[in-house]
Order: sequence, then structure tokens, then C-alpha cells
Amino acid sequence: MKKKPTYQIFTLLFLNKKNEEVISHILTDLCKIPKECVQRRMHMTIYHSRRPLPGVSFGSSTENIKANIDETRFMVLAPGGENPKSNLIPSDRSVGIRLTKRNSAIKRILELRRGIYKFENQHVLKNRRQKTSDWINAFGATHFQAHIKLIRPGSGIDNDLKKIGVIFRENVKELFFDRYEINKLTRD
Repeated sequence: MKKKPTYQIFTLLFLNKKNEEVISHILTDLCKIPKECVQRRMHMTIYHSRRPLPGVSFGSSTENIKANIDETRFMVLAPGGENPKSNLIPSDRSVGIRLTKRNSAIKRILELRRGIYKFENQHVLKNRRQKTSDWINAFGATHFQAHIKLIRPGSGIDNDLKKIGVIFRENVKELFFDRYEINKLTRD
């Protein structure tokens, strides 16, 4: 049986290289995360669609977004991962940092998000349960959470993510995003 071709659109907001290097250093040297478990090309996925969006222009643009570190929280990247759960072992999963809704960067992040989800139409949505809005997704996870994957599975990280959060916030003053990309991925 032949698989259906896939089509996906991703909009990504990248941390600048210097910021990523500082974070990688802190995770490996201070938090003792193995280098191979530190994520490369750290970014936030602003929007994801599994269907073509008519009118979208693909490419990259420069941004200058600063996120305040005091309004970030570490989380396991799994449904319900915002809160500690016995069945979500951080060392076995990806771990990231999410921006709270009070973060200074959220306003611009939502502007970028609105700029892409406005292209959704009835044909694109078909039988979707909902259309995308600031905090709701039509595709993938139901709720949008602004987050960045920092640590890959197998890291040996402590179950108490507050410990790494303290070290992280003591050593990283701000998060700097400098590049926004709209990409498509197709597979036959």
C-alpha cells in the first residue's frame, strides 16, 4: 500500500548563535548534561500545519526579540509536562523551557503566530475540531505553549526540574531570538 504524501508548514523562531552557545555551555558544564543530549539549532515552533496554506510566503527574516528569563519554566516535553508527574521521567524525555504568558516576548511571538494562522481557510481546516488562535492549535497539540527544546532524552537530568531551573536562571539573563523562518516540508 502506497503512503499518502505529506505536507507540513513550520514557522520557527531561532535563538541567536551566541545565546545558544551560552546555554549549551551552562547545560554541559554547570548542569552536567552530556554534550550529545544538548539540542542544537535551538528554536521555538510558532506554528505548524499539515496542509498547504494558500498565500504563505516561505523564507527567513531578521527579528530582535528578547525574552525575560524570570518568566520561564522548565518542563518535560510531553502532554501534561508542565507539572511533575510520576510517569514523566525527565531523563527519559526531551526537556525544554517554556515562556509564561507574562513573558515580555509573548506579544511579538503572538504577532508572528497571527501572521501565519490568518491563512487558514475552510478548505485547509476541513474536519478539524477548531481553527488556530493565539493559544489553540488546529493541528498537533491542542494548546500552544511557547517553548524551546533544550535537552534530548537520555540526559540523566534530575527529576526535580526546579534544580536545573535555578542554575539556568542564575546564569542566563535573557533569551535572544534573531531569526524567523517559514519552511515547508514535503515527502512523497
